[in-house]
Amino acid sequence: MNILVTGASGFIGKNLLLALNEQCQVIATYWRATDFPDFIMRNNLKMVMPLRVDLSTAEDVDKIAMIDQKFDCCVYLAANGDPAVSVKNPAFDLVSNTLTLVNLLEKIRVGTFIYFSSGAVYDGLAGPVSPEVTVKPRLPYAISHLASEYYLSHFQARDQIRRFFIVRFFGAYGPYEPARKIYSRLVKRFGCERNPQFTICGDGENKIDAMYIDDAIRALSLLIQSQDNSATFDLYSGQPITLTQLVEKAAAIFQITPAITYTGNVPEYIEFYSADRYFHQRCKFTPSIPLEDGLISLYDHLRKSGDDYV
Repeated sequence: MNILVTGASGFIGKNLLLALNEQCQVIATYWRATDFPDFIMRNNLKMVMPLRVDLSTAEDVDKIAMIDQKFDCCVYLAANGDPAVSVKNPAFDLVSNTLTLVNLLEKIRVGTFIYFSSGAVYDGLAGPVSPEVTVKPRLPYAISHLASEYYLSHFQARDQIRRFFIVRFFGAYGPYEPARKIYSRLVKRFGCERNPQFTICGDGENKIDAMYIDDAIRALSLLIQSQDNSATFDLYSGQPITLTQLVEKAAAIFQITPAITYTGNVPEYIEFYSADRYFHQRCKFTPSIPLEDGLISLYDHLRKSGDDYV
């Protein structure tokens, strides 16, 4: 199977490449992370060809097409991953999350296209959500992801894509995630530093429903092999909690009594949780790694890698 992975130098991309079957032939694109080829060599990923491509430039996408114009599967992970950046610079977010996808699909054809969208498309809603509900997001990060979802139907109608899976992802945590993410900050603060002080941006009542990265990669592996019809579905842990509850649970795991302070506001305030059962029923997928095991695994990774985990 020949696979294209865009945004492969990111958190999910690195974990996916480490898990892929060695019989696959993989082109893995990256842009800013110039140390990514070293990651490939260090982990002896001989089936992976790292390719530096600026997907926001149509001419640069030709680098991919010159190697191959048809792929059995594309896992599309390239994106601006920070909702706060989208508020400060909506144009950058639109280019990063939507124009890049359009540029790519103008140049290649794909059997199975897996698009990692975001649960953020439910921005502004509260309570249970699913792909059946009407969405009207105001957050630029959510708007650009939703636009990309619609473009997939366009490119399928043009026969550039045979099938697509839109994964409205509610998040993951684990090795190689950005240091700014709350799970790494919690593990570093409570586990590595043994410091009870922790600051939450906002009031701490917004929800989070992330899974450990190994569960997310297991889900992706099922999709790569799937021959089902195109579908849109949510991917989530099924254990939504508030940020305050997450901090308290993490502190308890590391046997710390937390001293929590609250400051400012968050651009993405989540009051919804997914009630979508499609992926669980269709692929018999249920996240299996509890929070305690996931945080301990992340702690072990951070201790071994020191400051090189970012």
